[in-house]
Parts: sequence; structure tokens; C-alpha cells
Amino acid sequence: MVLTAVYLYCFGRLKNKIERLMVLRNMLYNNRLLLISAVALLSVNSCKNDGCDDPLAFNYDKDGTSSETCIYEPKQVSFKVTPVYDGLAFNAEDTLDIDDGRNIVISYYGAYLSNLSFKEEAEEDYIAWGENDVMLAKEGQLSVEGLYLNRSEITGFKFDIGVDTAIYNGDPMDTNQVSTNSPLAIQIPSMYWGWAGGYRFISVEGMVDVSAAKDGSQMMDFAFHCGLPANLKTMTFEDEAIDVVGNKINLELEMELKTLFEGIDFENDDLVIHDGAHPVTIKMMNNAINAFELK
Repeated sequence: MVLTAVYLYCFGRLKNKIERLMVLRNMLYNNRLLLISAVALLSVNSCKNDGCDDPLAFNYDKDGTSSETCIYEPKQVSFKVTPVYDGLAFNAEDTLDIDDGRNIVISYYGAYLSNLSFKEEAEEDYIAWGENDVMLAKEGQLSVEGLYLNRSEITGFKFDIGVDTAIYNGDPMDTNQVSTNSPLAIQIPSMYWGWAGGYRFISVEGMVDVSAAKDGSQMMDFAFHCGLPANLKTMTFEDEAIDVVGNKINLELEMELKTLFEGIDFENDDLVIHDGAHPVTIKMMNNAINAFELK
């Protein structure tokens, strides 16, 4: 009985201590929340009441009269390239059909998209997308993500098919000029003509059926390497193609490889071409204008 009484007495005191500790904990926690809320409120108010008159700004003030104090939130940009053949997704080494009934197998494709730039409503010129303004689209490397800080509504997007050496004039063989992590660095297979002082804009390699019967009995290698400054193409897209949701910009580009081959005679034209001025590669670069579409 005595032990039971002692136990109950000690248990009661311990329970009271625990309850008091819980109350103290809750008070500290609530005060912490109040403190955080107060600081956040003061921060927001101090940002909001500084006169920014731009609704796109992070610190927009409806009573603001100037844009000098405006703070802008960077947009999260996702740029994705989807290669298709005759409208359908494909993988390298798939057997595909040309319009004349021949089989073709594409083992490698690569296309440089450079000078990726945005048009803003308040700006006269397009603005390059910072460190992400060059992309090499090829198998296993078809997307790039990053931030873009705009000061007004985005109304357009453009890029070059190829590499303008007037803008990107570093030597890819010199890591002091071109980082090994850059899409402009030396690639395997090569996307650079060291002897020509420039890049291959579009490179497509594989095998094609050249048999008279078109029955796949005579497959031959092909390699079309397109380039040279005169062949640089620029694609421009206006508002309807720009998908901006909140602070995110989603850009989805479709690359139709079958369109690149339009007008090429696989039975009679040269099939292995390392000359950017060759009529076939010029034809492919002209076809490229219709091969890229922003969805």
C-alpha cells in the first residue's frame, strides 16, 4: 500500500511537470510562428510599398508610379526538342520509309540551335537566353532548362539553325576558350570542321536502300554534313507559340527529319557529303526552315 501511494504521488508530480513543459513548448512555438509571420509581413509590405508600377514585377504596387524599384522573378524555362519522322517519334537505328518506298536507317542526327532568344514587349530587340543560348539537339540530348529574367511580357522566341561564328568564335579545341561542358565543345561524332573554321549545322548519317527494286537488298552508307555561314537559317515565333504559365516558360520544338530529305534523289545524288556548299546540303538547309516547328 505504501509503495502504491508513493508511486501515485510521484506519477502525479511527473504528469504535472510534463503538462507544464508542453504548455511552455506550445507558447514558444506559437511565439516563433508569430515572429516569423511578423517578419514576413514587414518584408512583403516593405517590398510592396516602394512605388513599382509594373504588374509583372514581384514587388508590384497598385499605387506605384515608377519602374525604377521593380524587382522581377526569373522565369523557369524548359526547352525540349522532339525528333520525329513522318510525324512519329523514332529512335536511331529504326528502319524507316522514304516516300518512294525505299528503306532508310538513321544512325545519327545532330542539329545546332543557337542564339536562342526571347522578345519582350518593352524591348526593341531579342535578348539571348544567357548561358543556355546554344543547344546541340541529338539522340539522348534533347532538352535544356534554365532561368530567364524578363522585365516585360514575353511575346516571341527565335533561334538560328546552325552556329553564327561571328557570335560564337571560340576555338572548341582550346578548353580555355570553349568549356568541355559546352555544346560547342568537340563532339563524337564530330560536329566541327577544323579545316573549314566552323561547325556542322546539321549532320545526318545512316544507311539507305539504293537497289533498283527498292527491296532493301542494297543498303549504302550516307552522311550529309551541312554548314557554312551562308546556310545559317533563323526561325522566329510569335506570341501564340509561347507557353507562359506563372513563372514557367515551356517550349516544345518538333524536328521533322523526313522533311530534311525532301528533293534528295538517293539513287543518283551523292550520298557522302562533307561540303557545306554542295547542292544537296544546301537543299537540306533550305528544307530545315520547314523541318522545325514550335508546338
